[in-house]
Amino acid sequence: MRAIIWGVGGLGRALLRAAPACDVTVVALVDQDGAKVGRPLADIPSAAQSGNVLAELPPRESTGADIVFHSTTSHRETVTRQILMAVAAGYSVVTAAEWMFHPWLRHRNESAAIDAAARKAGVRVVGCGINPGFVFDVLPVLLSHITHSISSIEITRVSNVSGEGPAGFRHLGFGLDRGSFGERIAAGETEGHIGFPESVAAIAERMRLPVDRITDHLEPTLAVRPLQLSHRLIDPGEVVGITQTACGYVGDRAALTMRLEMFLDPEGYGRSPQESVVVTGDHSFTLTVKPAARPAEGAAAMMINAAAAFPTVPPGLVSLLDLPRGGAPAPHLQAAATTRDECGGELTMAGGREK
Repeated sequence: MRAIIWGVGGLGRALLRAAPACDVTVVALVDQDGAKVGRPLADIPSAAQSGNVLAELPPRESTGADIVFHSTTSHRETVTRQILMAVAAGYSVVTAAEWMFHPWLRHRNESAAIDAAARKAGVRVVGCGINPGFVFDVLPVLLSHITHSISSIEITRVSNVSGEGPAGFRHLGFGLDRGSFGERIAAGETEGHIGFPESVAAIAERMRLPVDRITDHLEPTLAVRPLQLSHRLIDPGEVVGITQTACGYVGDRAALTMRLEMFLDPEGYGRSPQESVVVTGDHSFTLTVKPAARPAEGAAAMMINAAAAFPTVPPGLVSLLDLPRGGAPAPHLQAAATTRDECGGELTMAGGREK
């Protein structure tokens, strides 16, 4: 796979780190940050390729790339414009913008425009990351396959986000006092995890749950002791953790509950990074993943795996849930010879992949 990474922030660097192990050749980096544009790729952490960071997306004819991994912003108008630009240039796009995971819920006009452009160009577009993308989406849908009657699902992710930089702090609301945090939420300047309602809607649709109301609530945890981070000090009384809860209701009953706990120091506040899915129904069970997937590295892996599965779906704007959950097809293994030892114990198969 030949790819372009658009956005050289934390996720862009994680994509660069993951690329060699995933057989991805990064042919260009694009960023609008004037401090990065024109710098040699070798100066960018994790970038071993030659060349310079570009200010604009190059035409496909000059790169031979098929995919753009897009991680510039979550701003709806900017994301839409940039995706349409990439599609018009002939690239398929995997974007980390949260609202693009299930844009049909709140952004139907943008969804229709992107879908029409992608179909015309014969390319695919998908929104994908770790959150949304994994524990709030793909994992519960997969788990629902082992039960035929579900009354409720409760999903929790506890994540260490101490690696967030200044932009992430502004977006999420860390480092504010309680009053400022509430004011920014009321003004729509702090939204927490943007894609929660989209995740609730996507799962409800897949599981045929007749959800008729979705709520989304943010609650801060204030620091009780100083915490020194790489770019600033968190003082007591400032936001050190955010718990965001989204619920999908069937009538007055919460059929879907999603809880995201983002902490700068989770262990210091009695929380262990993990992900869990609790299913209640004819077969009730709990699945826990410890530790939780790392935010940037997990998102990079999800994005690359999504791109690898693009050939399995028709052109257009697609859902991550439409892609094969068993991974992209690969040549089948074939056993040329099968032997078992005299005691009926060890079975040995020799062979290789089909040509």
